[in-house]
Amino acid sequence: MKIYNIENTKEFFETLNECEGNVELVNNQGEHIELNSEKGSNLNILSETYVDGIIKEMELCFANKNDAVKIFQFLSGMHNVA
Repeated sequence: MKIYNIENTKEFFETLNECEGNVELVNNQGEHIELNSEKGSNLNILSETYVDGIIKEMELCFANKNDAVKIFQFLSGMHNVA
C-alpha cells in the first residue's frame, strides 16, 4: 500500500502500532523492513523521526488484511468508526 502526505503522523504511528500482524516498510531499493517485530523497535525510531513532520510518501506491506483495512480507514478519516 502506497501512502502519501500523512500530516497527523503521531496518530498514524499509533494506529500502525495497533496492527496485529507484521507490517513492513518498503524502502527505495525494494527491501522490506519489519516495523513491528518483537526484537526491533523500528516503528518507535520511525515515529520519532516524523513526530512533527509530514510523511510525503511511504510504502507498507501488511501480513494481516485487517491491518491494511484499519490503516485505509484511518487515512480515509473513518478511524472513529467501529
